[in-house]
Amino acid sequence: MKLQRNLLGIYIMLLSVCMYGQKDVLTKANRNYANMSYSAAIKLYNDLIKDGYGSPELFENLGNSYYYQSNYELANISYDSLFKKTEDVSINTYYKYVNVLRSQNKQAVADIWFQKLINKYPEANQAYRTQDVLTLTPNTLQVESIELKNSRINSMYSDYKVSYLGDSSIVFTSSRDTRKFTSLKSPWTSESYTNLYVSNLNSDTIASVVTKLKGEVTTSSNESSAIFSKDGKTMYFTRNNLINGKIKTDSLNNVLLKIYQATFDGKRWVSVKELPFNSNDYSCAHPALSPNEDYLYFSSDMPGSLGGSDLYRVSILDGNTFGTPENLGNQINTLGRDTFPFITSDNLLIFSSDFRNGLGGLDLYYIDLKNNHKRIYTFSPPINSSYDDFGLIYKVSEETGFMSSNRQENNTGSDDIYEFTGLRFPKLQDVTLMVQSDKETALIGVTEVVILDENRRIIGKTTLQADGSIRLSGFDVSKTYYLELNNENYEAHQQKLTIAEAANKIALVAKQPIAKAVDLKDILKLNNIYFRFDRWTITKQAALELERLVSMMNQYPQMRIDIIGHTDSRGSGKYNDKLSLKRGASTKKWLVAKGISADRMFVIGKGEREMVKDCHKTKNCRKKDHALNRRTAFIIK
Repeated sequence: MKLQRNLLGIYIMLLSVCMYGQKDVLTKANRNYANMSYSAAIKLYNDLIKDGYGSPELFENLGNSYYYQSNYELANISYDSLFKKTEDVSINTYYKYVNVLRSQNKQAVADIWFQKLINKYPEANQAYRTQDVLTLTPNTLQVESIELKNSRINSMYSDYKVSYLGDSSIVFTSSRDTRKFTSLKSPWTSESYTNLYVSNLNSDTIASVVTKLKGEVTTSSNESSAIFSKDGKTMYFTRNNLINGKIKTDSLNNVLLKIYQATFDGKRWVSVKELPFNSNDYSCAHPALSPNEDYLYFSSDMPGSLGGSDLYRVSILDGNTFGTPENLGNQINTLGRDTFPFITSDNLLIFSSDFRNGLGGLDLYYIDLKNNHKRIYTFSPPINSSYDDFGLIYKVSEETGFMSSNRQENNTGSDDIYEFTGLRFPKLQDVTLMVQSDKETALIGVTEVVILDENRRIIGKTTLQADGSIRLSGFDVSKTYYLELNNENYEAHQQKLTIAEAANKIALVAKQPIAKAVDLKDILKLNNIYFRFDRWTITKQAALELERLVSMMNQYPQMRIDIIGHTDSRGSGKYNDKLSLKRGASTKKWLVAKGISADRMFVIGKGEREMVKDCHKTKNCRKKDHALNRRTAFIIK
């Protein structure tokens, strides 16, 4: 018994040691995770899983660690384990799960979890465009015809985010120093810290001469995402938060990013200084310049951001000073990561986001900043893929550019640079049309607006606004459209839409009142013709009345009539409907025999539904009352 107690005590002691050991490992793993040392965190979390430990927090952090390394396959496995344990997780983790499912081509499962996401967090189902605007162009720009190829500039490590330096050079970010044994490695990726490299833009030599940028912009920390002024004398770039040459963290030990400025002295990049809106409490990264260089766009998670990172812009003032950063708003920014902005020479903002209904990972989107409605467009493959696609830059005049992606096909390193040609953005214009009556008064009733493409296929429907306006977004100036307006109080309106006509007002013509159907009994004193009970043959008395009708129809050969048959209330309703049709048909046959064309007459059977004497209400209808109901009337159409 004493031996058993001793063994039990030893077992409990070992179990306690094991539990405390796991707790220490978990604490260390969580610390690495918080510090964005994802490689170290992943190893420790996986060690804990092997030892049988697997809390929801562990699987969430492990999944996020893989996600931030863009290892979506392993992130998928971790999130699967998390959601088997609990669905009570944050909105961002929900969306990361949806995103990795899409990246693994599990679209049906992703749709199920996206529905769960918006059921739990309705704010995730954001509306990204104004609802009273009819958009003519589809959300996705089809780019299947472009030529996209892996650039020869790539190494076997991470290469991304190209920028133009003048007309003859490009600068890009790379961790190719990883191959050097002495290089410092990033705990995020286990590759070396990135530096900025320059190469000749000439396609014949683009891969042959690659050198680091010279000067104070090359250090032992991460430098990336450079952008240059048109004169090539000013550079803005991203770097880890450095104070006195040492990397600094925020209060949670997170390594932050800042935007720096450097000046070219003719040989080297010098006079590096951080921009005044940086902070030791949040990150600013990935700068981009507006065409006139009066605004600097960038990504940040500063207070007021909607998600993991938002897009901002800040004005560049005289004296090399800056205004106050402004968030680009919730029509552009989401609850996820919105990052890597680039502005084309004609003011298109191109950026990446992982919180929209894309193909998986980061997808590329664009918006025309001249468009007040701020409609977001995306790209079809091959620009977007189920992996991370980002850092697209573009020369409008040449329809060429570069982008970055970690897609698997034709891939050299973890992130690769891709060159493309033949990308053309449609020239879009917003148009407002004003509609009123031909009397120059406001319209009465609801007006349906239908837009058709050049092949007369419907591409959009809406209703006229209360002020009589139609606002059309995404009017492709190179295409033809057709407009249809339908209002029950006005004649239907159709017209071809061109830019020149789009500024004109549209007038709808009011419908003329429809003439009341004329009963021949009123103008000819023509009596109804009557039938015997349960019969439909024409009587001699009915024939006399019909002769007068024949004379009238011969006198007016354009006249058309409805022959409406009626019955009394005896018999079933279904039977009486058939009987009334037989009476109408018998009358028409008699008139055709007299030379009246059949296509001038239409037979209607109303059975007992319109009785002269309502024998449903009067229980004691007499024979003559029933006889009055057995009739056929004639109405001029």
